[in-house]
Amino acid sequence: MTDRLKGKVCLITGGGRGLGKAMALAFAKEGAKTVAISYVSNEHYAEETCQEIAELGATAYMTPVAVTNRESINAWVGHIADAEGKIDVLVNNAGINRQGPIDTVTEEDWDEIMSVNLKGPFLVSQEVLPFMVKERGGRIINIASVSGLYGGPTTAHYAASKAGLISLTQVLARWGSEHGILVNSISPGIIETDLTREELRSGGGAGVVALTLLKRPGQVEDVSSIAVMLASDEQNYMTGQTISPNGGSYFTD
Repeated sequence: MTDRLKGKVCLITGGGRGLGKAMALAFAKEGAKTVAISYVSNEHYAEETCQEIAELGATAYMTPVAVTNRESINAWVGHIADAEGKIDVLVNNAGINRQGPIDTVTEEDWDEIMSVNLKGPFLVSQEVLPFMVKERGGRIINIASVSGLYGGPTTAHYAASKAGLISLTQVLARWGSEHGILVNSISPGIIETDLTREELRSGGGAGVVALTLLKRPGQVEDVSSIAVMLASDEQNYMTGQTISPNGGSYFTD
C-alpha cells in the first residue's frame, strides 16, 4: 500500500463482483477513506465485498441502485455525500452484455443495453458533478470496452453503447475541465473474472483470447491498477482519454 488515494471518497457502480470488486478493493488498499458500491442483485456478493473493504480499513457502503433511474441514483449519491461530506471519485462500471449477430438483435435488447451502459453513466455522472464542482475537483472513470473501439462482431448493441460511453467521456472531460474534474475511460479487452471464467473455457472465449498478441486473458489487476492511477492525484494532466489494456488485440490478423 502506498496511500495513493488517502482520504478519497469513491463511488463505484456495479461494485459487488468482477472488475467492480477488484477496483473497490484496490481503492481501499490504496488508502481510500470511503468506498461505496452499488449493486442490483446478488446482495451476498456486495456484502462480501463490503466486508473485505472494511477489513482493509476503509468505510464501506453497499446500496441497491438502478442506474437507469434518476431517483434511485440521487438517493444513493446524496446519502454518501451527506455522510462523507464530499465525493472525489466516481467509477461508472455497471454494465450488461448480450451476444448475437446484428440481424438477431431485438429492439428490446438494444434499448436495455443502451439504457444500462450509456444512459446509466450519463445519469450517475450528472448527479455526482455538483458535488465535484463544489470541491473544485474530482475524477470520473468510465469502464468502456475494446469493443467500443473496433466494433464487436457479435455484440453490436454492446459495442455501440461502449463507443457512446467513450464519446460521453470526452464530452464530460470538456465540461469538467473548467471545474478541475478529470474524466477518462478504460476500455479493457477480455479480462478473467468470476463473471467471465466460464466464457473463457468455451470456444467463443478461447477464440477471443487467440486474437490477442499475448494469447491469454487479462487479469483484474490490469484494469484496477489503471483505475487507481486515474483516481489518484499523481496524474493531473490526463483527461478525455481512453486507456485500453487488451493484450494486443489490434495487432493480429
